[in-house]
Amino acid sequence: MAHNAAGAFGVPAGPVEAAPVGFRPGDEQGAILRDILHAAGVELGAYDERIVRWFAEFADWSTFAVMVSWVARAAQREPVPGVALPSRFDAPPAEVDQHLRRILAEDTYLRYQQCIGGHAVREAAKDLRMEAAEAQAHGHLAAATTTVEAANYIDPFKGGGPYPFQLLCSQHNGFGPCPGAPACTPREDDGRPR
Repeated sequence: MAHNAAGAFGVPAGPVEAAPVGFRPGDEQGAILRDILHAAGVELGAYDERIVRWFAEFADWSTFAVMVSWVARAAQREPVPGVALPSRFDAPPAEVDQHLRRILAEDTYLRYQQCIGGHAVREAAKDLRMEAAEAQAHGHLAAATTTVEAANYIDPFKGGGPYPFQLLCSQHNGFGPCPGAPACTPREDDGRPR
């Protein structure tokens, strides 16, 4: 769609298909840019003003008009609706799982699960070590040694893990390994698992 129709100040009002033709002196370009930024709701600081002056002085009209057109068109757009976020206070785990599957790539989501799972297993390993210390205090040295070895074996911070090693999913019998990943991941287009 060819569009170089001029809007306010001769700045293109839509997609630019050819270099805008013309000339404006630097002080006029600066005034245009300030007006466009003001209309877009952009508040300028001292350094912003310095860059406005520099850009207006050194940019030729074709470059200046296109870049200012981007600002003007972006300011006129309807805001993009945000992603509805599940409440962190009352969202069930399955809802959080489906939300994260929609916004994260599968490998990123697996690393996220591994980070949380690793910390949970580390806490379990700490609990085992505390039980081992109690067993040792009561003279059960063999049990204490075995328990510490088990704790060290599973602790991802001592070489165990990763936990989980496969993506977990709320779509299959609660949370468990996902046999259909990534096919069961809900998508934005229909919100249903595939």
